[in-house]
Amino acid sequence: MNIYESVSRNRLRLAAIISTFSLAIMALSAGGCYLVYRFAGLRYSFWLVLLLFWLLYLLYAVLRYALCGLWVFRSINVLPPRENDPRLEDAVAAVKLGCGLTAKVRLFEIPNSDINSFSIAFPDGSHGVFATRGVAEKLPAREREAVIAHELAHVMAGDSLLYTVMIRLVGPGSMRRMLSGLWGSSGRYSLGEVGPTSLFAITFAVLISNALRKSYTPQSAQALPLAAVLLLFLSLASLLPLMMHLLLRLFFDREREYAADMQAAFMTRDPEAVYLALKDAAEDVRDLLLLPARLDALLFHPVVDYASYRPFRTQPTMAERMQRLHRSFPALAT
Repeated sequence: MNIYESVSRNRLRLAAIISTFSLAIMALSAGGCYLVYRFAGLRYSFWLVLLLFWLLYLLYAVLRYALCGLWVFRSINVLPPRENDPRLEDAVAAVKLGCGLTAKVRLFEIPNSDINSFSIAFPDGSHGVFATRGVAEKLPAREREAVIAHELAHVMAGDSLLYTVMIRLVGPGSMRRMLSGLWGSSGRYSLGEVGPTSLFAITFAVLISNALRKSYTPQSAQALPLAAVLLLFLSLASLLPLMMHLLLRLFFDREREYAADMQAAFMTRDPEAVYLALKDAAEDVRDLLLLPARLDALLFHPVVDYASYRPFRTQPTMAERMQRLHRSFPALAT
């Protein structure tokens, strides 16, 4: 299992996601601008308008990514100070020592009794590992190290970078609920917010376009095409989170969880501990760590809601991961 190949593949996936998204937006905007130019009598140069459209959309996407990331990381940095459980600190230190990882890793303990964890990347090159209190309280030392090793395997393979891109595109609203839920008392979230928001924006744009068309006069001939281009821009801007999330899900590699489990077995020299950690997490259904649906792909043990333990579609089930480990290590007890 080559970590460098995993990092390279993840970088290629990220480049493919950005390229696919860019081509889709360019195609949709070109088609929309052409329709405006063809039927609304846009007097300005079509290519000039299209170039300006692309440049403005690029600026919007960069600003959104930067500002959302700034908000997210600042929110994490100003979280209420907590002392991490020494058992989690010891697990991080033991795994880092065992695998020779030199990158800075910041541990955040989540006050939740579920057995769960996830990892993200920070702009300064460090990484954050979020582990629940249940990992410390419900698992023996070797299984705690297995869970932490799984997250550090994601870090070393570059998976955490993709997770961070997803988080930065979710938006401050969902992140605020996530952080308040992790460090607060609620923990309940509304699912599927991006889709309805985007549909509302598109419907609003269609209604306004129809109103402008009905109120068309020779005096409004100049404003109508530009208003239509503006509405097209707003519609595509509202679709950015949804489209990027769908592309991230499309390009996510289901094998990444198998690879992280195998790497954890190698880092800890204890495949049985990895297997038992998966088993204990899957069987512990009394306490569940709920993230918004778009962030569920980050979790060691992903869940959707209290009534359904169906893993996020980009991840294999816990049973599949256990079976894969058992095939690689036949001596494991089932």
